[in-house]
Amino acid sequence: METKTKFNEIFELLRNKQIYFFDLDGTLYLEDLLFDGILSLINKLKSFQKKICFLSNNSSISTKEYILKLEQLGLVTDFENIILSTHPTIQYLKEKKIKKIYLLGTKSLQSEFIEKGFEITDKDPEIIVLGFDKELTYEKLVKASYFLQDNLPYIATHPDKVCPTKRGYIPDAGAIISLLNEATGKRPKIFGKPNKEMLLFKLRELKISPKDAVIVGDRLYTDIKMGKEAGVTTICVLSGETSREMIEKSEIKPDIILNKATDLINIIK
Repeated sequence: METKTKFNEIFELLRNKQIYFFDLDGTLYLEDLLFDGILSLINKLKSFQKKICFLSNNSSISTKEYILKLEQLGLVTDFENIILSTHPTIQYLKEKKIKKIYLLGTKSLQSEFIEKGFEITDKDPEIIVLGFDKELTYEKLVKASYFLQDNLPYIATHPDKVCPTKRGYIPDAGAIISLLNEATGKRPKIFGKPNKEMLLFKLRELKISPKDAVIVGDRLYTDIKMGKEAGVTTICVLSGETSREMIEKSEIKPDIILNKATDLINIIK
């Protein structure tokens, strides 16, 4: 975006897009702090009749609590326009007709699985499900390790290594996956970003082609990789985990690099 030519190229690339998928943590906000100008950006896109969906790998809270959090930040949405890594995970379990699960997850996440008809147990589970467990204990890890050594099936909501906070990064689900991998040599099947189905199922539902969609996110190995594999235009913002240096060294190259999501306002005008 350093030159007028580059600005015009980005404008041409984006002007006919029908839907924008926005990552949340590190892209639109940090914890409970909404980045300046985000509401103006969302309202501007809506005024141009663009569809908006919010995406997050964060499985530490339930969908209901996520919607409440977004509303408190001014980002009013509904169940149809929010996509969490929990959703494809639950869909998979239902397709496999699995009922009993050993869950590494918060009480909030547990409530969503119970609401969907699953039994949370550490006695005779059919599968291990790993989420972003902010209430993780050593006892939970020990039980998971034993189940993995018994070759119990193993899945995870997402692979994010860290979660951004105002003070810095904290271990996310990917860090827990690495810990268990060191102990057992086992790695799970992943359902959240970068799994391209996080985008494609919604595009199929809306009958929108991937070429008419945009994903805006701050992580190369989840947001941008997913968009690339789904055939969606990718925008990497530098407000979260990724730096320009990281992009230069990575094999995953976004179509557009912006300092922050709100830089889009000047482009779409």
